[in-house]
Amino acid sequence: MKVVRGLPWARVGFVVALVGAATLVSLTLRGLSVPWWALGANLLLLLAVVGLGIWLQGGGLFARPILGAIGPTVAGKVALTFDDGPHPTETRRVLDLLESRGHRGTFFVIGRRAELEPALVAELCRRGHGLGNHSFEHAHASPFWSVPRLVADLRRAATVLATAAGRAPRWYRAPIGIVSPPVARAALETELTLVGWTATARDGVGTSVATAHRRLRRALRPGAILVLHDGATTPIAAEVLARLLDDLDARGLRSVTLDDLLGET
Repeated sequence: MKVVRGLPWARVGFVVALVGAATLVSLTLRGLSVPWWALGANLLLLLAVVGLGIWLQGGGLFARPILGAIGPTVAGKVALTFDDGPHPTETRRVLDLLESRGHRGTFFVIGRRAELEPALVAELCRRGHGLGNHSFEHAHASPFWSVPRLVADLRRAATVLATAAGRAPRWYRAPIGIVSPPVARAALETELTLVGWTATARDGVGTSVATAHRRLRRALRPGAILVLHDGATTPIAAEVLARLLDDLDARGLRSVTLDDLLGET
């Protein structure tokens, strides 16, 4: 089995932009005239590469999250993952659906929500599902936090999850999937493995059931990591999941936990 991390194209773009900037500065210091548009274009390129490298997980600028897996050991397997829970009703609907069809999922839970629903966290682990750290606060500004603050947030979440489930998770999905330099460093310091996705339903932002289902269905293949949000403000994860499980059965695929899919990665 080999994990899929995407090609680090953003690193290449970053180096090209830096070399361009150094060249322009060198020409200026030598007294040569450098057009303003060349300086502006190089600055825009640098900003674009950094921005896209942070936002797009496949860019691999500061870290390379796991986006899936390939190889003979993942034949017939996918990993359905669920973010932003636990939700007192939607999470149980998802658990019941998975169990009724013989599938397993991995739940990336928010620490402050797990603190309110420790029994539900314990239950999902007891029922054979995987657990992931999705930070304690799930703050949209967290990519701009300092490394010590991010480390404290992740450790606080890990403590809550370990208390509820008896073990701290090894997998970490950054809030909104944004991997800035502090986020990458904090994951390293807390010995968490960054996990992204092959496809996300984007069901936490007013997406219809049909659209969310279509986004995941077209990404179904052995080794895929798919994302739904059982903790969305208006959750539709269970409705989408019911349709998606039909697709898995039709294609001979089974959802397993990330521990099962990725092994000792």
